[in-house]
Amino acid sequence: MRNQLGEIQTAVLGATLLLGGCVTPLHTEEKSLCHQDVDKPQSQQCHYYSNRTPYVRHLPYDAPAKANNQKVHPSLQDASLITMQQVALASGDRLDIEVLHGDDFSGQVEVNPDGFIYLPYLPAIQASDLSLEQLKHSVSETLISEQLMHAHAVRVSIVPLKWGAIEVRISGAVYEPGIRLINKKSEIQMADEHEQFSGDLASERSLAAALRSSGGARPDADITRVIVSRNNQRFNVDLTGFLTGQSVPHFNLVAGDHIHVPQTAHFNDELARPSQITIPGIRVFISNLTQPASSNSQSAVDTEATRFPYGTRLLSGAIGANCVGGANTTNADRHVLLITKNPITQQMDVVERSINNLIANSYQSKVNPILLPGDGLACYDSRITNIREIARTFTDILLPATLWNAL
Repeated sequence: MRNQLGEIQTAVLGATLLLGGCVTPLHTEEKSLCHQDVDKPQSQQCHYYSNRTPYVRHLPYDAPAKANNQKVHPSLQDASLITMQQVALASGDRLDIEVLHGDDFSGQVEVNPDGFIYLPYLPAIQASDLSLEQLKHSVSETLISEQLMHAHAVRVSIVPLKWGAIEVRISGAVYEPGIRLINKKSEIQMADEHEQFSGDLASERSLAAALRSSGGARPDADITRVIVSRNNQRFNVDLTGFLTGQSVPHFNLVAGDHIHVPQTAHFNDELARPSQITIPGIRVFISNLTQPASSNSQSAVDTEATRFPYGTRLLSGAIGANCVGGANTTNADRHVLLITKNPITQQMDVVERSINNLIANSYQSKVNPILLPGDGLACYDSRITNIREIARTFTDILLPATLWNAL
């Protein structure tokens, strides 16, 4: 019996050494991942990047012209200072309208969902899409047409109290394009504001607020020529000042504006940092387990470790996931996988890096890429750790058998 047990232990040791020679993670055939075409070797872009393969986010070779899906119009204007006096009114805007020597016709009004305002003794007046000056003229004409005041005696004053929320369309190189509601204030914010002051800064009716509401500009955005379309006008706005500290055109948005951020064919690392037109931070998903766990209570990564400032690179993410550190003999040969969505191609890429390679080449963007929102990190153990775990598995099997024979 002892001889049989010794043979079993010898076999187990041999199997442990044999299995320990396996490399983790298993390297899949690159050809099967890239789907390379013999006739068109550059027609397909590889989505798996091994430890020695540089990772660069860019457009495929056959689609350089698809970077900008909205061409610049020949009549595009440079954006100049547009004051709130020129901004068109929209539903939800609150106004204080005073008529000189006409207190019966004065009052505080709000533009209703249909775009009208209502003053005492006057019919409904269309207000949406009008500037303050145009609405003032419309109120004066209504007082005269209703024979309530003489033309030479009409004096109307309109002061904005609160600018309401507006809907704008955002497309192009932003993380979450679509229709966004900006400048929406909560009831608490409105209650806290001082009622003795008239006027409203409307800081959230700006281009920066609109871009933040759509997830911020992506690193492949061309922020030097952001296009704002309003009715039949199109304005070109240069937003690089938000990153460089230079002046930025003051541009107030109105309901129905369309903001388009052109896309480039390259990933600009300088755009991947917190600013007024980008996101402050990102959330990533991390897995760092030596053994599978039936419950996350003992193995879950702390929630704070999954939140990083925008612009964090892979090595810093691996450190936050506890993939780096410990005994150099057992942990230095660990690997980390990055599962990321390329914002330029809109496809998923898998990037494999060894910890040693990351540390030695952390200054190279092609080796140590920037993390993006929703990325996934998975850490794999070294060969020595694999041997230890395999040996522990066989020990768990042999120990009960040894005790049984001892009985």
